[in-house]
Amino acid sequence: RRRKGFAMGKHKRYKRVRKNLEYYSMNFGINPPYKLIVDGEFIQQSLRYKVHIKEQIPKLFANTVVPCVTKCTVSSLKRKGSNYSGASIIAKRFERLPCSHGKKVIDEEECLKHIAGDRNESKLLFGAQKVSLRNAIRAVPAAPLVFIRECVPIFEPPAKATQEKFKQELDGKLGLSKEEKKQIEDLKGPVEEQKRRKRKGPKGPNPLSCKKKRKKVQASPKKKKTPQKVRREGEEEVKISERKKEWRKRRRRRGKKKKSADEVTDLPTPGTTQMTKQEVSS
Repeated sequence: RRRKGFAMGKHKRYKRVRKNLEYYSMNFGINPPYKLIVDGEFIQQSLRYKVHIKEQIPKLFANTVVPCVTKCTVSSLKRKGSNYSGASIIAKRFERLPCSHGKKVIDEEECLKHIAGDRNESKLLFGAQKVSLRNAIRAVPAAPLVFIRECVPIFEPPAKATQEKFKQELDGKLGLSKEEKKQIEDLKGPVEEQKRRKRKGPKGPNPLSCKKKRKKVQASPKKKKTPQKVRREGEEEVKISERKKEWRKRRRRRGKKKKSADEVTDLPTPGTTQMTKQEVSS
């Protein structure tokens, strides 16, 4: 998984940098030309990943940036040996700022902490690569921080200490202290909870858009089906065998009537030829 600052596109990164610079200029008066004071590890990291400080960092800020060092950083790079010889040569080309602690050479990290102070009154940008130094600068309000991640220079957004400082200054401009705010809250007393208004209108779904509920027919207990009786839903039980009997009787009666009528039509009329016994019997 790639890191957030590295994976971010150039356009998006530059946009955030401009936004953060505006925040510092509006609230703390850090305006161009910017002075960037760097430590030895920052220069060494830029040399390792071929980051040209005098070219790439002004492009990042879209303004003039003057890289600076102190005599403590130059002396610490010399003490580290041949591995840091290139970094010490680059450091000599940068502008040198006077140390706030005096003429005596001390540890590089302590020197930069002295310059930052409690409020960053000199209004400098800090290029710190050491993690311990970064954490110390984040604790100082109005101290912008720059560091290099692999081959990308990154400008950090305002830290918590900076944001809290800005809020305090804003409250001071408004003219209300914490004690005054407490007094106003005491005078107001406990705030009553607002009663929720009852919503007018139908509470449930539209009855016209819903299907009507079907009435459940209570099923009578099941009985064994007999050949004579058959049970039907919603009707009384009917004896099929009795109906069949009546239907058969009617059919028989109709058949007998038809036969008698046929016999009458077949008989000869008086005055015609006499019928034989066989024809009469038939």
